[in-house]
Amino acid sequence: MSEIKDITNLESERESGIGSLKNLIPPNIRMFVADLLGSKEAFTEEDLTGSDRELLKEIALSAKDKGYIDYGDYKVDSINRNFFRNIVDDRYNLKTLLGKAKVEINDKGELVVKDTFDFNDKKDIKSLDDLKFALTDMKDAFLGKSGYGSGGLYSLIRQGAKYFGSGPGEGAPVEINLGKYKDV
Repeated sequence: MSEIKDITNLESERESGIGSLKNLIPPNIRMFVADLLGSKEAFTEEDLTGSDRELLKEIALSAKDKGYIDYGDYKVDSINRNFFRNIVDDRYNLKTLLGKAKVEINDKGELVVKDTFDFNDKKDIKSLDDLKFALTDMKDAFLGKSGYGSGGLYSLIRQGAKYFGSGPGEGAPVEINLGKYKDV
């Protein structure tokens, strides 16, 4: 029965174009853009490719006993790596989609990963001076003088998220059901 459902979902994804976007644009980038546009639409297992779901199962299972996935659980050292090398790495994409995320077994016995897509260091822009500071800070991040990493495109984007992304608890919910725990 699940095979029929999967085929039906694939056909509807192909017809809508969602499936092709899912394969071309990594989930972290899709969520980042949605967040900047103010979307609060939930992110679920349907928003991941099959290979991303399988990788997330592996990561979630290894972290299940402690109840959460932490940055080290993704097993990718990406902070000073080239941005373009990172965005083709599935572990990096999951790491920057979820970051630290809760892992639990729900009342149906399913392995579920939960998070909110937000930025814990959010700074509000309340004035023109704040905007000028944000833009200068983003430029400095690109040059490696502030922010995350050693400069470059990732540092610029991540620092921009600090000013233009969702603050803690304000972003879209993420709830990824990875299936029955005993079957996983």
